[in-house]
Amino acid sequence: MIAYLSKTADSAVFIQMALRDFTGQQRVFEIKKRPTGKPYAVDGPSFSFADSHGYVLCAVSDGEVGADLEVKRDGEKYMGVARRFFAPDEIAAANRDNFFEIFTAKEAYVKFTGLGIFSGMELFSTLGGRVGDVNIIKFSEGGLVCAAASETERDVKIKWIYL
Repeated sequence: MIAYLSKTADSAVFIQMALRDFTGQQRVFEIKKRPTGKPYAVDGPSFSFADSHGYVLCAVSDGEVGADLEVKRDGEKYMGVARRFFAPDEIAAANRDNFFEIFTAKEAYVKFTGLGIFSGMELFSTLGGRVGDVNIIKFSEGGLVCAAASETERDVKIKWIYL
């Protein structure tokens, strides 16, 4: 899995660049959405896209993938979100310094499943690094907090794309 990062407002161009780099194919990938709203590349690799405060992430893999990123900041004012969407062990562990590490892991998993944040996020925990058969991979890059979810991969290679 490769996690492509950039600072850009043009997400469509960024996703195309990430897919081309991953596959080595210089073509325009047709992007469609599944009934759940999860995007996919027709005849291309799996990808997941996220953005936060002008930064974008596109995780690309040969297997299904979900990914999320947030700009690292004080999570104190978001603790109400933790009480609504975190599992009991995550609520107990959450604090102003690690809120976004937990939140991005949960978002990556629900993007992996395609079900979204209102699909019972409080019913599963990501603290053990897995949810069922899905690996939860947490990583940071500069001031960014990122996570990816994959059944087949446990490592992430990070690449920056400068537009």
